[in-house]
Amino acid sequence: MKPMTRILFCLLALPALSLPLPAAAQSFPAKPLRVVSNAAAGSPGDVALRLVTPRLSASIGQPVVVETKAGGGGQIAAQDVMRASPDGYSLMYSSSMIVTSRYLLKSVTMDVLRDFAPVSMSARVTNLLAVHGSVPVNNLREFIDYAKRNPGKISASSNGIGSSLHLQWIGFMQSSGADLLHIPYGSGNEGLRNNDFLTGRVTAALIPYSSIRQAAEAKQVKIVAVLSDSRYKRLPDVPAITEAIADYKFTLGFWGFFAPAGTPAPIVTRLSDEVQKGFRDADIAAKLEGLDTEPQTNSPQQFTALLRTFDSNVAAIVKAAGLTQQ
Repeated sequence: MKPMTRILFCLLALPALSLPLPAAAQSFPAKPLRVVSNAAAGSPGDVALRLVTPRLSASIGQPVVVETKAGGGGQIAAQDVMRASPDGYSLMYSSSMIVTSRYLLKSVTMDVLRDFAPVSMSARVTNLLAVHGSVPVNNLREFIDYAKRNPGKISASSNGIGSSLHLQWIGFMQSSGADLLHIPYGSGNEGLRNNDFLTGRVTAALIPYSSIRQAAEAKQVKIVAVLSDSRYKRLPDVPAITEAIADYKFTLGFWGFFAPAGTPAPIVTRLSDEVQKGFRDADIAAKLEGLDTEPQTNSPQQFTALLRTFDSNVAAIVKAAGLTQQ
């Protein structure tokens, strides 16, 4: 090939080289999507995912298949998606454990901001701080005072070391000066955790209202605070925790979607748009509200910024508490 002919050929080929990525994004999705979830079966996060999946499937025109791989501090689901092609067809659905667990578990090596492309938040669960009826307290201040007078006597459950509930308990102890005995349950043992609290084997829990409504009405348990910076509209007489602890080190618990790092930005944006539409659906939002779950979505850029702030807050809490990886 003559030099001038070769140059012309290369120049003509340049536009073609730029076509595959936009074309792939425009034709996405062309096959079923799989969502690998670390949400324990029956948990609020799992219910939220199952509710929105049919809506997502109808909107994008392809089946969306959920694969539950709970446990391991989120590592099992994360490793699966990290090994997948960064083409948008494999997503991870995770709680905020995906950030917190790496600070507390030696087995967790992934870094969500390095190994994933954040797609969108999906929902938050409104947790309540509740104590068993056998504890001689009636409000949050009495609970804190009792815990200070009886260090280690109040057992406080979470859904695992490194989970958002674990970090929220740590933040509570740091802010209030209370000394509680942390009882971690595996992420797949939500039913056992709830039952142990209702029967008094564990005396304090951070738990959704739907899990304890009947027990609260029967005075079997006492709700002393909403784990938020605002009151919960279903329980307007219960104070937000920040009303009693002004400097409460609040760590946000959330669920969200993540793609493998390197997934093309147009595909990540398309996925984010679909997730946001799904959780804004009025019927889905109403059903989630009945389960104490609040739809909350954002753009990939907003989600990334939130994750950076959350990661920084978690690192500070862990350091202040002197916790080490186990």
